[in-house]
Amino acid sequence: MKQFFRIALLLLVLMVSGAVAESSVRYEGGAEEFVFLPGSTESDTDLFTSFKNVLPGDVLTQHITVENTSGKRIRLYLRADPVDESHRDFLSQLQLSVSCRDNSIFEAAASESAQLWRNIPLGTFRTSGKTELVVTLTVPVELNNTYMGAMGIIPWVFTADEIPTDDTPHTGDWFQLSTWLLLGAALLAVILTLIIVYRRCRV
Repeated sequence: MKQFFRIALLLLVLMVSGAVAESSVRYEGGAEEFVFLPGSTESDTDLFTSFKNVLPGDVLTQHITVENTSGKRIRLYLRADPVDESHRDFLSQLQLSVSCRDNSIFEAAASESAQLWRNIPLGTFRTSGKTELVVTLTVPVELNNTYMGAMGIIPWVFTADEIPTDDTPHTGDWFQLSTWLLLGAALLAVILTLIIVYRRCRV
């Protein structure tokens, strides 16, 4: 049986000066499922602290630790659902790239699902196993006042597949889709919504 748990992640105009808090996605299983940190006053699931008040010419990077603390072995996947049409124009101006363990898993306009149109494996994780997503947002220097105050929402879905204890040991192969996608048992998904806020720099 497939179960989908959806959370709307609100990332608005807040920008904390000084050091940016670390971001993480933690799979705990049980009633908790996924936990997102650091959160903000706008949303408990706010991960993208680096993507606030963006300006023309910005190239911003967000590091997101992905960790399994469930006590079970899991396979973890990520996909990007289609953006709402009301955000498509703004997001089409921006470039987004995502990598995992030095493997590029997404590189396209932020308005597109591109390589993430279906579940992409982030890896097989024993308990306490972790990896890191590196997300880079590029804002063109030509972006004009038309988009002042604009926000764009990108829906992300994390899916966890718990592996029976007698399953084949982990081989360390991160990108064998053909096997992993056929072995789905219980899918636990959370939609992340990334909101990018643009503000025009005033001279």
